[in-house]
Amino acid sequence: MFSRALSLLSHPVVLSFALISSPLYASYDQDHPLFAAYPNADLEQAKMYDYEKYTFPISIVDVSKEPYSFTRLDVVGDLYLHNYEIENVSSLKVYENYIVAAKQAGFKPLFSCALEACGDEDQAAALGTAIAVRGSVYNNYHNPYYWIGEKESPKGKVIAAWFFGAYEDMVSVQQVILETEPLETGLVKVDAAYAGQAAAPTSTEPLSADEKAKDNEMLPRYPGAKIFQHKKVDTEVVTIPYAINATEKTPLQLTGDLTRHTYTIENVSTLKVYENYKNALTRAGFAFISQCELTQCGNEKQSSQLGEALAISGSVYNWYRNSYYLLAKKSLPTGNVYIALFIGAYESQVGVQQVIVQEKAVETGLVNVNADSLKQQLDAEGKALIYGIYFDTGKADIKAESKPTLDAIAELLKRNPDLLLYVVGHTDDTGDGASNVTLSGQRANKVVARLVKDYQVAAARLQAQGVGPYAPASSNTSDAGKQKNRRVELVKRLR
Repeated sequence: MFSRALSLLSHPVVLSFALISSPLYASYDQDHPLFAAYPNADLEQAKMYDYEKYTFPISIVDVSKEPYSFTRLDVVGDLYLHNYEIENVSSLKVYENYIVAAKQAGFKPLFSCALEACGDEDQAAALGTAIAVRGSVYNNYHNPYYWIGEKESPKGKVIAAWFFGAYEDMVSVQQVILETEPLETGLVKVDAAYAGQAAAPTSTEPLSADEKAKDNEMLPRYPGAKIFQHKKVDTEVVTIPYAINATEKTPLQLTGDLTRHTYTIENVSTLKVYENYKNALTRAGFAFISQCELTQCGNEKQSSQLGEALAISGSVYNWYRNSYYLLAKKSLPTGNVYIALFIGAYESQVGVQQVIVQEKAVETGLVNVNADSLKQQLDAEGKALIYGIYFDTGKADIKAESKPTLDAIAELLKRNPDLLLYVVGHTDDTGDGASNVTLSGQRANKVVARLVKDYQVAAARLQAQGVGPYAPASSNTSDAGKQKNRRVELVKRLR
């Protein structure tokens, strides 16, 4: 607890007319610049959010059914919440001093209630809880007073609200002050040159070379963000969910270069972080595939699960409150780029789960297909996946560059004279299913025919079959996934 002892002129609450020159506190043990604390008050807790949505009550609370309801005043701006405790004074005296100070500062009342006018004990407790920094007034709801007012300032409108409640010889003060102002954007910078367009010069907070290297080149971090975890993988299969409110429920399965980051940011709202990321991606030409905001992202469990799908550790810990989610895509000459962001808060800290996938086909040719590797696959799994037999789209003729793979299959059969195989053709899910089954069967037959004709393999050892798109090896929602599905498999036969 932080004790306050102030020298006063005429009222115990001191007013500062130098209205808020800075949007951030140096620390959380400070009073709001506009209203100093009541003499000898202990500051129990304080929070500040740089640009946040907030709902003020401007009526007493109806507690007859859940969820409790009241007349709402919804505003957005820089938000300051304080809870003070004062001993050996009445809630009336504290209330009168704050309201005199507020009126002197030019605040006009929007709603107020005193004692029984604030409702019964349940209603009074609910009214105080609605603005309590801790989410509860505990026992401090006796002899209640509530006041909310507004005033104009050079920066915009300022809203101030207080709830005063007593318990035994203690008075508790819940104070909320919100300063409305336009949203500051441009804090997140997409590297436009990297994203396929001419880059404009931008200024960013200086980072060390080591720290810069940890960010994705396309999307550097939010100003002041700290890396909690990061990971980079060359060519990975990644599953990215749609937002919970999306019509499409099947997650995207992508293959490409992957970077994952978890960032933490102090003293800022999830709203401001989200709007800056959204603004940056819009300016860089990304299209939004799916997004949700706050309650659209579901209840706490659903919101947490959405974030966990992106998190490196598989957990968002406590960063799932006031959540936002977006999934965006941009097509580049080198392939599609997908960016997914989950932004959630816990107390005064925002956690950002960021996934960037630069889609590309799996680089092949790094491992040669040979008879030994095929035999190992057959012995271990009963089948071997073959990606080195090539066909033109919609055709069954084998292309010339398939010869090394056919050589390896023939060598496998030569070394293992008792080996019997099904040669199974597969397609992706593009087009008609029945036509794809026919095409995959034709391709399998062509492979068998080449092995019989060119390599003198006994026809009885091979049996061709086509299954079309009905046994995929990957998702058909991406080009890379479709490429994996267009394949030939060798499957062991018992007879």
